[in-house]
Amino acid sequence: MTTAPTTRLVAAPLVEHEALGRGARPVLDARQQEAVDRAATGPARALVVTGAPGTGRTTVALEAAAAAVEAGLAPDDVLVLAANRRAAGELRDRLAVRLGRTAGRPLVQTPAAVAFAVLRARAGALGEPSPVLVSGPEQDLALAELLAGHAAGDVRGPAWPPGVPDVALGTRAFRDELRDLLMRAAERGLAPSDLAALGRREGRPAWVAAARVYEEYLDVMALAAATPDAGERLDPAVVVDAAVAALRRWDDDVPGVPCPSRRLVVVDDHQESTAATARLLGAFADRGARLLLLGDPDVAVQTFRGAQPTLVARALAPAPDGLGAEHVVLGTVWRQTAPLREVTARVAERVPAAGTVAHRRAEVPADRAAGPAARVAVLPSAAQEAAWVAHRLRRAHLQDAVPWDDMAVVARSGARATAVRRALAQAGVPVRVVGSDVPLRDEPAVRPLLDAVRVVLDAAALDADVATRLACSPLGGLDAVGLRRVRRALRAEELAGGGGRSSDALLVEALAEPGRAATL
Repeated sequence: MTTAPTTRLVAAPLVEHEALGRGARPVLDARQQEAVDRAATGPARALVVTGAPGTGRTTVALEAAAAAVEAGLAPDDVLVLAANRRAAGELRDRLAVRLGRTAGRPLVQTPAAVAFAVLRARAGALGEPSPVLVSGPEQDLALAELLAGHAAGDVRGPAWPPGVPDVALGTRAFRDELRDLLMRAAERGLAPSDLAALGRREGRPAWVAAARVYEEYLDVMALAAATPDAGERLDPAVVVDAAVAALRRWDDDVPGVPCPSRRLVVVDDHQESTAATARLLGAFADRGARLLLLGDPDVAVQTFRGAQPTLVARALAPAPDGLGAEHVVLGTVWRQTAPLREVTARVAERVPAAGTVAHRRAEVPADRAAGPAARVAVLPSAAQEAAWVAHRLRRAHLQDAVPWDDMAVVARSGARATAVRRALAQAGVPVRVVGSDVPLRDEPAVRPLLDAVRVVLDAAALDADVATRLACSPLGGLDAVGLRRVRRALRAEELAGGGGRSSDALLVEALAEPGRAATL
């Protein structure tokens, strides 16, 4: 079974690594080979490898892990950390193909997954129930119920400042911001009282109010874990620190049971690591693990979730402030031409320095010096932008014989990727969306079903927005033009009958009472 070639539409941040010889040993340049040798068999306890985009940091990460195994290290003693699950899944497949052998535990994981595995091993050794990792949807549901109870008067809620209107408290966007604040506080070990004190000291009344919600949230989580057979419920923000504490107390708490440590820990995209991840690396290092940290502090995209790109340079500092790591700079950009390298270098120059900038001097090899110049198009609207992109793709394919598989469009966000995908499909450009981390509830195929179920069960009001989404979903089968025709027909019928209601109200009525649309 074959699939038609497609243009890739990528939702930023782009977390995709090109495979340089999947399943085969890639050809490394001198600096890459030096980094692999020093990480796999060198005497240094910590090595930092920095490089601009396209210099092969991920290739070095995988080759260092493979070289360590080929040098005699057991696969279970090697761990590669990735910034997120999508990157971890791709690197896991590539490393498995590269090694050609199996391991007793995953070789590539996220820091949270590693931490959770440590806590599960500890609970099993002590005969305790396994801990439970609270997912994002569960957190959102708990906060939604707490805020709904405040709004209904069941429990007295905090006094939110005037900048937070009551109408915002019931929205998902507010809950997302609130959850992010609470998780960042938990990640830094702040109790509700600490968050409230910090808010008063910094003049942030919203933080003081959020501390009240935080206290209630912790009580709810503690109550859920109060049953005899329930394990400890841990948020993703605190699971890493809980694992760090478990590793440091392992010999005292679980005597005679081997600690789940590693001998080589490789961190890809270390600029996306948080302070908690750095503490986890320190705990592994204290147990004898060698560390290989690869990153580019100029391309950090997870800072809003606690990532600290300064950790790359901090690892180079001598102890106790840092790890005293050795430093290798990858100086050749293999994935860009000279004009594109010039663009990325000029952008990087405007990024505040995070302690190390030697990687910005990377250059392209002589055989890649030529290449098309970068172009900038400023268009007056998003629709015209999408049309221009579609035109450029079609022109490249039809006139220049560029395969669809060799084209990619990078969108700023998942929402923008959806709009661009729709515009490209209407223009006859085959599209495959990759890299978008849209929650399941917001997927185009799922949201209409959830909307319909909520309306049927009277869990949500059928207002104009919901009616419009349902009408234009696969359930309703209308597009924008068809919906406009329906609205005009309903409005004309209303005016002919002497009424004056808006098309929004008429559309809601048509969906709520199917017989109402029989005259259309």
